Amino acid sequence: MAAAALAVGAGVTVLPAAPAWAANSECTVQNFWTTCSTGNLSAVNGWIEVTTFESYIGNPLCDASEIRWKVVDATNGHVVGRGTGATNRWRISGLTNSYYGRLDNCPRMTIRIHNS
Repeated sequence: MAAAALAVGAGVTVLPAAPAWAANSECTVQNFWTTCSTGNLSAVNGWIEVTTFESYIGNPLCDASEIRWKVVDATNGHVVGRGTGATNRWRISGLTNSYYGRLDNCPRMTIRIHNS
């Protein structure tokens, strides 16, 4: 707090930051691979949202309808949600731990999870 007071005293405007717990993580299946996993996120608000899509450079062998995704509890390995195809902000509620997203399909597909 002393540093913030010093900064304000020096004529610098201090703006409130986004909550430290608000985060997102994503991964894209790379060429010659069939899976990827995001980093872990805490479900600080009791939910995780999932978005899946085909990367901007499409895969000529697969399309977004073939995406297979799941969200896994990082503490015990239980799958808490799964689906297929492209999704836009699919919310999984009732969560209390840390979770990661995983894709099992073709290269150039992406999964993004977030908690805010």
